Amino acid sequence: MADSEVVMEMVVDDDSIYVMDRGYIAYRNYQAWTEQNRHFVARIQKRNRTELLRERPVPPNSKVSRDADVKVSYTEQGQKVDIELRLVEFSDDKDNFYRVLTNVDELSAEQISEIYRHRWMIELFFKWIKQHLKLVKLYSLDPEAIWTQMYLALTAYALVLIVKLETGTTRTPWKVLQLLRIHIHNSWEAFLEALFRQPTRTSKGRRKKAKIGRPRKYPLKLKGLRLVVR
Repeated sequence: MADSEVVMEMVVDDDSIYVMDRGYIAYRNYQAWTEQNRHFVARIQKRNRTELLRERPVPPNSKVSRDADVKVSYTEQGQKVDIELRLVEFSDDKDNFYRVLTNVDELSAEQISEIYRHRWMIELFFKWIKQHLKLVKLYSLDPEAIWTQMYLALTAYALVLIVKLETGTTRTPWKVLQLLRIHIHNSWEAFLEALFRQPTRTSKGRRKKAKIGRPRKYPLKLKGLRLVVR
């Protein structure tokens, strides 16, 4: 089953804004959600065509380059169906260009762009959890067991952040988690000592060791140098 079909079972709350990437482009779904008063912000590709209805004002010196009401179309049982949506185009701090369609009218274009930017932060968050909290392997296929495993992973992540913030350490969350695992049966003082322990030596990069060869069988003879003066 395609992602665009599965997502229909996930978009169920009227008081939420669902944020999607380009894997969920389906105008038929956008139409259904708009009729059901369910809000979304969905990224589309550069090649996706839209018909301009009206332009909205864009603040000066903004990362938002366009805010407009547009019309998109799809075919349903041989009939063309038109949908009126809002198009927001913007760039991030690395000048990556984005186009999103939304049915949210009460927020500004800057707020819409920020909503989509936070989607990437959420992805990085779950990537970290899967890598470091072993959430890739599910211990059960029972829905309640899966939710329990996810809640435990989130709790562990929150505890790591609390330790990092309370101690004021500059170490990464991953390093804090490593030390917590090592000192789980030790005292808090032992953990803090390890957390703030300075490295024994400052790394100067990979050092090339001198090769120790076999001694020469015969002494090294140096050639004479002839100086010619003209």
